[in-house]
Amino acid sequence: MESKGRIGVIVPHISSNTETELIDVIYRKAAEYGYDVLVISGVINYVDDMLDGTYCKGQTNIYDLILYGDFDGFIFEANIFCSEKQRKIILDLLKKRDIPTVVVNYEQPYFPVVSADETMLFYLTTEHLIKEHNCRKFYCIGGYKGHIPSEQRIYGFRKAMDNAGIEYDESCIIYGDYWRDIPRQIALDIANGKIEKPDGIICGNDIMAVEVCRTLMENGVKVPEDVKVTGCDGSIISQTERVTITTVSSQSKLNGMLSIRKLLGIIGEDVADEAFPLELVIGESCGCGVKGNLCSCRSLSDIREYAGIIFEMLEHRRTSSHGEINRRMSECNNIYDVTGTFLGCCYMMPTGIKAELCLCNDWCRSMSNPLIYRRGGYSDKMILGMEADYNGCNQMIEFNIRDIFPSLKKPHSPRLTVLSSIHYKGQIFGYVGFTYKKAAHIIFDEFYMTWCDSVSIGLNSVQNKMYKDYVNKRIESLSEYAPVLGIYNRRGLISKLVGLMTDNNSSEYLLILVSYIKEGRVRYSVPPINSIVNAMRLSRDEYILASIDEEIIAALIENDGKKHTSAELAVDVSDKVNASYRGAIELKTDRIAVISKTLTSADIFEIDNLISVLTDELKGKMMSLSSGMFSYKDRFIALRDDIFRHPEKEWNIESIIRSMGISKSHFQRIYKELFDTSCKEDIITSRMEKAKWLLENTIIPVTQIAEQCGYFNSSHFIRQFGSRVEMTPSDYRKKFRKE
Repeated sequence: MESKGRIGVIVPHISSNTETELIDVIYRKAAEYGYDVLVISGVINYVDDMLDGTYCKGQTNIYDLILYGDFDGFIFEANIFCSEKQRKIILDLLKKRDIPTVVVNYEQPYFPVVSADETMLFYLTTEHLIKEHNCRKFYCIGGYKGHIPSEQRIYGFRKAMDNAGIEYDESCIIYGDYWRDIPRQIALDIANGKIEKPDGIICGNDIMAVEVCRTLMENGVKVPEDVKVTGCDGSIISQTERVTITTVSSQSKLNGMLSIRKLLGIIGEDVADEAFPLELVIGESCGCGVKGNLCSCRSLSDIREYAGIIFEMLEHRRTSSHGEINRRMSECNNIYDVTGTFLGCCYMMPTGIKAELCLCNDWCRSMSNPLIYRRGGYSDKMILGMEADYNGCNQMIEFNIRDIFPSLKKPHSPRLTVLSSIHYKGQIFGYVGFTYKKAAHIIFDEFYMTWCDSVSIGLNSVQNKMYKDYVNKRIESLSEYAPVLGIYNRRGLISKLVGLMTDNNSSEYLLILVSYIKEGRVRYSVPPINSIVNAMRLSRDEYILASIDEEIIAALIENDGKKHTSAELAVDVSDKVNASYRGAIELKTDRIAVISKTLTSADIFEIDNLISVLTDELKGKMMSLSSGMFSYKDRFIALRDDIFRHPEKEWNIESIIRSMGISKSHFQRIYKELFDTSCKEDIITSRMEKAKWLLENTIIPVTQIAEQCGYFNSSHFIRQFGSRVEMTPSDYRKKFRKE
């Protein structure tokens, strides 16, 4: 089904499987009716005292998209926000927007509220301990006193006790705060004999249950032999303890289903009701493990899937580091470096299938007054800094903020995308979006936050360099020379070139633009650009040199009539540096980025524009190299080596790309840059080479050779061999034997 609208889901964070379960149910049901789900999250669940902090303001600025984006409706999961002040801010934004909105678990007078009846949560766990384990003496640790979900859960406990005909004292019901402190004290009092030891303890959530179990066992009370414990919510922590927790799951799913049904109905969709029962997830803490009664269920499978994804990401991140992306971003010289590094580091977010970086059109500070910059909200016109997925990448496209992403305007099936803020020290740059196949893949952890912050670091570094260049250019505008390098500046180069062409309009000139891509961990005794300038000055060739910007120089020389490739020019530059410094400084040829253009007198009025075009082209080449070739070089070399060692493998380009974690176009570009051929061509070549060897050195039948070279269809092998070698495999074998 093709998407026809958008639903926004507002949450403070996504830090456990209970949040992803809520989002998953909303997304699945919304997709049935043709709606995208865009999750708007500040990533951190702040408390009131933190809201005035600079970093917090930057993170929570993402909620301003409520006013800017084109949405059909919102689901506001207000209950899990820790800050009452933040709830009210979001409610004010939603009131201003005035479109269909459903609020989850939070009473207010403006929008309809949905809330799963949580009575059955404690009822199920209490009933289980009574019927299956014959428990009679209980402590029930609830949540906040007066909090509706907490009171409903406690009512479920009372109901189960009453139905079983078990008398209980009100002193056995204790209000907690859904955290560890009160459960820990209760467990200590039980272990120390201050209060009577119960048969079972019913806990308001899994965190409380875990704390009770840990404290009891640390103090000599066995769980479940001495005391049986149950939790609630079905969070991942319930299954990661030495003694797994018996809990109740699916209330997040139920809230998700109630909210999306309600919203779709308000929007005008005809939504049918369907049953969505809660599930008792059996663990060891109630004693079922001792009896061998543990059993699987859908909720338990969901919890384990989420845990598996977390460990898979941890395994993947052994090849990544916070420091690497921070370093690469801090060294960016322009916006293309930032977007290129963004693209090159997307593999660090392996569960996402699309990444989109969107910048306000005023993302950079005012050069004339650096104190002027965006402190909140978003611009009406945004810039797509980078869009990357397996189908390729796009960048530097202007679009309206109401579209949220340009890709949402194109025909597509309903998608799940999470948005978070990009900011730095109070300055708002824009936002980033990651699209996922399923909600369980969303992991908002410290790595994710550092990844987003590093993008902000890169943008800040670039704007600082832009301001430095602005100041230098203001100084240079009074001169034709670049003061740092002692050569012409751009203005001086144009003036000199115009003079040369005017004096001799029959001459041709070769304009060469050169830059060097630095290695992150290498310390240079002389900056590479300086060494290139000095080497060209000392060479016998009569270059006219100019500084185009901080990292690019231009060299002008009379054209000798020969055609020079970029690779040849790079080798020439490298040789000049090595000769001038006598080996003390050695620049790697594959890190020298060069482009050239032959100029004639006909170009005299277009020189400034030509320099701009060449500069952009060189920056694009540098971005391609720095964002891909060097960061992936070892992996690509290993891949190619594997292809030629094992041509019989079932090589599939799409599978290779997914394992690399980059887009198809990016993969193909890097492979071509490194090996001057395509991956597909190498696969065919490796198979042909093995086939030739087998034909020359064995008597294996052609059909078996086809199989050993990775072909499941011998006819296809024969056709491909014939097109490459211009004879059949049998003829090749006969010809070789005759020779």
